[in-house]
Amino acid sequence: MPAPSRHILLASACLAGGLLAGPAFAQHTTVYGVIDGFAGSIRTESPGAPAVSRTVVDSGGMQTSFVGVAGAEDLGGGLKAVFQLEAFLRNDTGAAGRFDGDAFWARSAAVGFEGGFGRTTFGRNTAPYFVSLLEFNPLADSFVFGPMIAHTFRGTLAGDTGMSNSIRLQTAGRGPWRSDLLWSAGEERGTQPDRKRGRAFDGVIHYGSGPFAASLAYRSIDLSGTLAPGDGREQKAWLLGASYDLKAAKLFAQYQDIADSGAGPATEVDVRTWQLGASVPLGPGKLLASWANSKIEDADPLSSEKRDGWALGYDHLLSKRTDLYAMLYRDALKSPAGPTERVIAVGMRHRF
Repeated sequence: MPAPSRHILLASACLAGGLLAGPAFAQHTTVYGVIDGFAGSIRTESPGAPAVSRTVVDSGGMQTSFVGVAGAEDLGGGLKAVFQLEAFLRNDTGAAGRFDGDAFWARSAAVGFEGGFGRTTFGRNTAPYFVSLLEFNPLADSFVFGPMIAHTFRGTLAGDTGMSNSIRLQTAGRGPWRSDLLWSAGEERGTQPDRKRGRAFDGVIHYGSGPFAASLAYRSIDLSGTLAPGDGREQKAWLLGASYDLKAAKLFAQYQDIADSGAGPATEVDVRTWQLGASVPLGPGKLLASWANSKIEDADPLSSEKRDGWALGYDHLLSKRTDLYAMLYRDALKSPAGPTERVIAVGMRHRF
């Protein structure tokens, strides 16, 4: 039998490779992120103790620095496979994470599908409650200068900006409405009595039409075992936010209620917070102002009953990706007086 020609062998190999690989679909991957650094002074005061002032060069002023990689593959029929990996970083030292011990992919690490229904992902997902919080205050997700972030994630809200062991469904939306829902299996403990510890639901209903937008967010999280195994402690939080763009200024308002219950009167806490803010176009940038006030109810007569914070600054846009900012921030616990923090800083942020 004559030997097969080189062309026949090459064609056979290509056919076999195609059968093994399956259909060829378009795929793309993107690398992106934010690098934010600032310099300034942080002064803290506590009753009965001398004030402490620090000169700092730090990262994550207006936004926590991070790097991400995301991709999508077209599976046909309008369906895509998607993934997202995002890691926080501290560009002042080059260290990974927001703090020592933070998971490397703490911002997000998820895989899923996207189509006409919206987007569904599995893994560590950004929490819808957090997204709603940053959408309706002018300082967005600034953990250094944002009063509403301070009264929430640097306050009594349980859970993180992202939820591990979770499923997230972002609907495509109907008209001005859309929803964003997340369920987390928590710490996935296999033993009684705190096997549900950390289990959470996080969801948002969002409305947007013309210059007006609003959202209602809800979070419930099981905190069993944080005081004693099986104590049944639970936290529920509601957040209502709205904004209106007048062109000459964009106005923001939020109301939040965070309540702990289930472990007895001694541990029950209820924190109600208002936030009002504005973003005013001024020259090549924006003047930013935000005020947040919290009323704290608990069983401890010696603890502070009020918290008041405000921020004022200017964000100068050099381009769509790069901005310079100068900010003044103050936050204080009152009735009776508690710790006070003041921050004066200038910084730079670059998106890539």
